[in-house]
Amino acid sequence: MKVNKLQSYKHADLIRKPNFMLIPVNTFEMNDNGIKEFNEVFKYVKSLKNYHTIIRTHSGGISYSTKLPAYDVRNTSSVVEITLLSVYGMYRFQCRNNSTKNLGGIKGRQAFMTFKKMLKNEYNIDINDYAIENGAEIKKEIEKPLIQMEKNIYKDKVLTNVHHIDFHNSYPAGLVNTHPEFGPLVEKLYKLRKENEIYKAILNLTIGYFQSIQCCGAKWAHLTRDAIKNNNDRIRDLANRLRKSGRVIISYNTDGIWYMGDIYHGKGEGENLGEWHNDHVNTKFRARTAGAYEFIEDGKYNVVLRGKCQLDKYKPRDQWTWGDIYHEDAMQVYSYIFDSENGMMESSDLMRW
Repeated sequence: MKVNKLQSYKHADLIRKPNFMLIPVNTFEMNDNGIKEFNEVFKYVKSLKNYHTIIRTHSGGISYSTKLPAYDVRNTSSVVEITLLSVYGMYRFQCRNNSTKNLGGIKGRQAFMTFKKMLKNEYNIDINDYAIENGAEIKKEIEKPLIQMEKNIYKDKVLTNVHHIDFHNSYPAGLVNTHPEFGPLVEKLYKLRKENEIYKAILNLTIGYFQSIQCCGAKWAHLTRDAIKNNNDRIRDLANRLRKSGRVIISYNTDGIWYMGDIYHGKGEGENLGEWHNDHVNTKFRARTAGAYEFIEDGKYNVVLRGKCQLDKYKPRDQWTWGDIYHEDAMQVYSYIFDSENGMMESSDLMRW
């Protein structure tokens, strides 16, 4: 890669004491084209001579003791990021698992900054008052999302009279349930979400940003922890009520439950923030795993398959038919792994969800 191409990417002028959060971010999608371009940048950076390694602060910022020029490459489960401090400018390059196409076109930091500004200007709450120093430790306390089969005996079986319960914006609702002072803003964003999808993005992305070590040093990880635990507690409580009423739990999917039996109605049902409703009813259902299942509702076929598989490369999901989740190429997930010498590389393995 030539210097003129490097300079075509978003960047800031090099200064002696860089502010990591103010360095523009160049994002590459985790697909063939994005990977190719990201690897071109990676190989260029790796070829640089006499560059130092960036020294990071506890919160993930750039230490003033860093000798210039410098770079580093950091790899997490959701992003690989190159930070480059060169004579041609300061750059951040990210290759991300997640896409923002369906999230109002904004990213985590933009969502957080908007949330922070609205919180302060409209409700006189300073989110910085909630910042903690041991975010990395608190992050370890965050529960995993509930994505699991209730029993393995329900796998691979064609089931009828199956329904799905979905909680409305359940993680943001969990934040409000555990920290009511955020309620007015979260309720406002929830009501505006249908007018502009950016408001839903602000709700969902902010919860994730709170616990990101790379983005903010996990300064608000306790808020994410509380929100997710409250969501999981509500899911478990409703599942218990379903069982006691004679319904059969099939599986859980983060903020929802698949169950079999008569359609259930009860406490907490409604259209408000954190309430739930039956969004799929009377379906024909079959699950290969908790993250790979198909169902037919009102004659229409639907497939849910977490991640991308080889079948996606030549058969769009909207053309799949009953049984395609068991196709040999649907059993083979493809993803990318980071190699410290070669950059991003395609990896395939049997899908495990």
